[in-house]
Amino acid sequence: MVDKITFKQIKDAIINIANELEKNRQYYNDLDAPIGDSDHGDSICSTFKMVKESLINYDQDKDDIGDLLKTTGRELMFSGGAAMGPLYGSAFMEAGKVLSGKNEITYDDLVKMWVAFVDAIAKRGDVKVGEKTMYDTIHPAIGALEAAYSEGKSLEEAGNLVDIAAKNGMNATKDMISLRGRSSRLGERTIGHVDPGSASMYTVISTFFKSII
Repeated sequence: MVDKITFKQIKDAIINIANELEKNRQYYNDLDAPIGDSDHGDSICSTFKMVKESLINYDQDKDDIGDLLKTTGRELMFSGGAAMGPLYGSAFMEAGKVLSGKNEITYDDLVKMWVAFVDAIAKRGDVKVGEKTMYDTIHPAIGALEAAYSEGKSLEEAGNLVDIAAKNGMNATKDMISLRGRSSRLGERTIGHVDPGSASMYTVISTFFKSII
């Protein structure tokens, strides 16, 4: 059972996210090709590359998880990563606010962090489930996390349930019509294609939990 999650674990998790996104760069570009500009992989990877560089150079004397997440958010916010930058930036900024001053966090803190994260995306993007976006991945994943916590399941069990919910949410976008962004212009032609933003969000959430458990 994981009792505490340390500053180093959170920092390493975010760096791991950047690395995993980079491994899948072409996959995201390929997903984007039929319904977008074929550049989602390039965009999301370049955005998180800036985050990785920032965290590698992060002040070694600081161990505030809230500040770490807010630093990540600022890098994402001003990365120039089209709509992804502000959405992820807002999410990490809000997640950081609920963990300010903590150098390690509990299971309860982790739930609060991710609830703040998903709520920020909903607010910033004015988005809901079923619109074929990254929200279709993150919303059910955090719902699974909240349910697991309230039911007394271990963090390890919760991580597995989060991964399953996120993957199912991502795959569900294949049968949806895009209602957001440039792809929305294609209407029903977007059916049959997994949303690339939903796919990269799956990498983000899956890699995070695999890194801390």
